[in-house]
Amino acid sequence: MKHTVSGLQAGWLMLVMSVAAAPAPAQAPGEASAFVSRECAHDCLVAIASRYMDALVHHDPGRAPLAADARLTENDVVLPLGKAGLWASISGAATDALTAADVETGNVAWFGIVEEYGQPAYYAMRLKVRQGQIREIETVIERKPGLPAPFGDPAKLKHDPAFAEVLPPAERRGRERLRDVANGYFSTIARNDGDVLTLFDPDCQRTENGISTTSGTYGAAAIVPGCEAQFRLGTYRINKRVRERRYLLIDEERGVVVATGFFDHDNSFDHYATTDGKEHQTLLKWPNSLSLMEAFKIRNGRIYRIEAIFTYVPYFMSSPWVAAAPAPAAKRPATAAGGAAACDRQCLIHFADDYMSALVAHDPSGLPWGENVRYTENSVPLPLGEGQWGSVTARSDAPLYAADPTTGNVAWLGQVQEHGQPAYYGMRLKVEQRRITEVEAVIRGQGEAGPFGDPGKATHDEAFAQVLAPAERTSRARLIALANGYFSTLERNDGTIRTRFDPDCARTENGLPTTRGAFGAAAISQGCEAQFKLGLYRYDDEVRARRFELVDEERGVVVATGFIDHGAHFVSFKTTDGQPREAPFTSPNSLGLIEVFKIRGGRIYRIEAVHSTVPYLMPSPWVGGPRG
Repeated sequence: MKHTVSGLQAGWLMLVMSVAAAPAPAQAPGEASAFVSRECAHDCLVAIASRYMDALVHHDPGRAPLAADARLTENDVVLPLGKAGLWASISGAATDALTAADVETGNVAWFGIVEEYGQPAYYAMRLKVRQGQIREIETVIERKPGLPAPFGDPAKLKHDPAFAEVLPPAERRGRERLRDVANGYFSTIARNDGDVLTLFDPDCQRTENGISTTSGTYGAAAIVPGCEAQFRLGTYRINKRVRERRYLLIDEERGVVVATGFFDHDNSFDHYATTDGKEHQTLLKWPNSLSLMEAFKIRNGRIYRIEAIFTYVPYFMSSPWVAAAPAPAAKRPATAAGGAAACDRQCLIHFADDYMSALVAHDPSGLPWGENVRYTENSVPLPLGEGQWGSVTARSDAPLYAADPTTGNVAWLGQVQEHGQPAYYGMRLKVEQRRITEVEAVIRGQGEAGPFGDPGKATHDEAFAQVLAPAERTSRARLIALANGYFSTLERNDGTIRTRFDPDCARTENGLPTTRGAFGAAAISQGCEAQFKLGLYRYDDEVRARRFELVDEERGVVVATGFIDHGAHFVSFKTTDGQPREAPFTSPNSLGLIEVFKIRGGRIYRIEAVHSTVPYLMPSPWVGGPRG
């Protein structure tokens, strides 16, 4: 990587303190005081950003002027400062960065390259500085994606010097006008239909994750070059909305705006026409969002340069910096049948089937909803009708079912298709008084990293549906303890077994066997207990937010949900046989999962899981607390 160092240059660490003009006469929205201190001028703010980057690279928070209550987010998740995420995995940072600062608000931004164990990633950061201390750290990191997204060669990245240039007074615009121009850009990109709602310089150019998307051959640039020309053509029709737009950094002198927000792609369609009448196919078939930090250079009131860093996050994920309104609950349909009668196993399975049929039909209105309904996809609360309600076009005919009449929970695991593309789908649904009150879904689309079995060969073990002989059954509490012990065995797996396994135990994840065959740990050791005794999952830090809401004593089935966290604190380790191994992750991430256990005779016999990668330490909306 070009100009990568383990510590930033000493010159960056010099603070330049200056006092600017008189404070603004009115209190700004969100500010605690009408007095705005300008004790730290432009160069001073940039120097503080450099000190933070130096501290980050050295894994030493003490090297930066951090406030005691400083708040850090990484890809829209609050993390413990100095201990987790990039603070644990970083191995270097580039010295050539795009920087921007706003003396009015004390915000400073840094766009550039970082390395994790030698692997480059694009990194955008916003710091809030008050009284010489860093109070807020908001970051977006894009590692090399397995999904379609721009990722330029880090060695060739060049930040346009225009961002640092002070504009002549005649080319400057006021704060509100600069904000409106940037906001107009996002309004233009939302369901882009050819209307242009902002002003562009004729030479406008855009760089996204280090690659030009307005010139050259990547993405929309291969169809038509130039910012305005692409929008006139409607090449970004797939953007349903640009949500939670925030403009916390505006530099009138340089004509720079730094914005944050989300691009939502609901993928309710898989083809569209540009304004020239030509048909185009969407690249991804399932709902997704991009979390972004974007810098605009505006001169003469027109957008001249754009540099953005963004990364995929679960669809409709919200920023912890924004007080998002709760997703609206589904209203009870006037025609829906209700009643207080208990719902047995078959009744619950009917509810699951009816739900999946409604999902394929893209119509939730005919289902018997409760007064207050909670619905999540990949741990994000959504209003009914959003997300997969617009993308799923088919479902499995022979899924795995599990039901618990005692708690009213039913699970459905199988495959769905989104515009013809397969995905693994796990769902827990809760029925109360014969009305649906909760739906929790985990979806794993094709193309993500990790196991993804051949959909044409994936099957569910018949054992999950088989009723156990009375002698093979285990109490509800013991069933939960065995499943919970499995997760405890998985955490920092050191060879200690904290549950009991059947000698023939086998596990399937996203349709792929992971205790037999040649994938992952199975290529080293076969069988559940053997893999754990060897310590092959040492890199699993924690199984968090564990919940066991569905238990079927008759069949010995437990359905669990939770997260497996990978902090990437190391990339190599030794198994209990003394052999060196490589961890599969060089950057932090978490897996959101729904996992089904078949337990007979007090031993885990079969495991089937659906899991999807989510941002590291993403909280659960189903569990209280900051991390869930």
